[in-house]
Amino acid sequence: MTSQADGDQIVLAGSIDETAKLADLVHRATAGRLVLDLSGVTFINSLGVRDLIRLQAAAQQARIAVELRRVSEPIVHQLNMIIATRGNATVVSFFAPYACDACGREESLLIDALAYGKQLARLEPPPMKCPECGAQMAFNDFPERYFSFLTNS
Repeated sequence: MTSQADGDQIVLAGSIDETAKLADLVHRATAGRLVLDLSGVTFINSLGVRDLIRLQAAAQQARIAVELRRVSEPIVHQLNMIIATRGNATVVSFFAPYACDACGREESLLIDALAYGKQLARLEPPPMKCPECGAQMAFNDFPERYFSFLTNS
């Protein structure tokens, strides 16, 4: 896994596994806030999940607010399976699977969790247009399963 500062956020990329040492990121928080961009995370194993839980605990103990941006699908799956993975973090945006019936394109699209908060709480995927043909895309998972991390807090 790599981490790189980008403005007010830390961008994580690659695999989160036993080598991640995520709790060390708490020291990089600014103004009582740790902002993580998780769009580049392609894989997380059980030891990575444990490390993410440790990060959440360390941040809570230090009274640091954690904000998760651009959460990749592998992380969303872990947030859904293991509630402690989210901790007290605020999920600002995340990627979700969509498919276009018109042209066959499948893509992971970014959803603004704050803008669509009420709709997502009702387990309704926001409408998305196909970047290729402009047709309406269909959500390509079960909303009650995929969006559960937003209601399990």
